[in-house]
Amino acid sequence: MSTETQSPTQQAADVLDKAADHLAAVGLHKGYLYDERQAKGSAMNRCRVCAVGAILTAAYGTPRYAVDDADINVTDRAIFMLTEKVGEPIPSWNDHPDRTQDEVITALRDTANQMREAA
Repeated sequence: MSTETQSPTQQAADVLDKAADHLAAVGLHKGYLYDERQAKGSAMNRCRVCAVGAILTAAYGTPRYAVDDADINVTDRAIFMLTEKVGEPIPSWNDHPDRTQDEVITALRDTANQMREAA
């Protein structure tokens, strides 16, 4: 997933943009990384996901954590920066009853843009 020519910040920003694209394609899920019921009949990478699940899918192709340290560092950076943006842990922010898919997508994209501007 990571490339030698991009900084870790750029890689994390790219993951956030890809996560926004993925979330727009599959839909928002609350309560877990991905919709487990939907996963029983669909490929996991086609199931509705939460914000963290979207980040993981963008980085690894599946809404589960990888074992490669370089990739984990990129996703950890993306999750940390999104947490800073929204001001609370991502799971509770994502799962708020009034949280919309559009709000999550906007936060992912805005965080990516802020990371690029600060780099």
